[in-house]
Amino acid sequence: MSAEQHLRILDVTRSTNDEALSRARGGAPHGTAVAARRQTAGRGRRGHAWESPDGNLYLSVVLRPQVTPTRLPGLAAACGLGVLDALDAFGISNETQLKWPNDLLARGLKLAGILVETARDDAGQTFAVCGVGLNVGRAPRGLGAICLAALGDAPSFSPLAESLRSGVVSRVNAWAAASGERPLDGIRSDYLTRLAWLGEKVRVLAAEGGSELACGTLETVDPWGRAVVAGVPYASELVSLRPTG
Repeated sequence: MSAEQHLRILDVTRSTNDEALSRARGGAPHGTAVAARRQTAGRGRRGHAWESPDGNLYLSVVLRPQVTPTRLPGLAAACGLGVLDALDAFGISNETQLKWPNDLLARGLKLAGILVETARDDAGQTFAVCGVGLNVGRAPRGLGAICLAALGDAPSFSPLAESLRSGVVSRVNAWAAASGERPLDGIRSDYLTRLAWLGEKVRVLAAEGGSELACGTLETVDPWGRAVVAGVPYASELVSLRPTG
């Protein structure tokens, strides 16, 4: 299947994740993707609205990795590394890092967000959709964000969209083929190499309400995908991290 058959590009849609979920339920194969220049009802983690202005890139990829359920929580980390691989190919990822568990930062500001959703298709098979919102020409105001244009020349839309699609698929394929039964087996070393705030002091905030639960050094992310702060592991479903500076 050609790149054009794998990737459909739209000017505007409600949500690329919804488009990809619909296609996947109908049997769309692994690696099928939808990209758009604008979303009218984009969403992020925990159902939050995702600001999706024109001038950026919104991409969702159908993924059907053959892994056990215990490994599936590592999919978002593999996707994040795939996005970095795509940016590496354009020579623009020197300043980019992964923010646990699902964002990309550049110069300490948000460059992209990743949302992974799982569902079952019409044949009863489990699949996932990885959604990527990448700030290309515009950074949403007031959100501590940055865009590729601020880092240098931004690539044109179609080549960038295909590079993101292929980068995510390649990383997911390698992750799925790795041995081990823990979520980050096969990618943890690469993940830690690109992890923001590693070895630095961070605040641990409750997912519900945002109250501060702890403050300490981000020591690592363990093989199960939990952030370890001051010796305590935290699951991404329950907390988020913020720098103290």
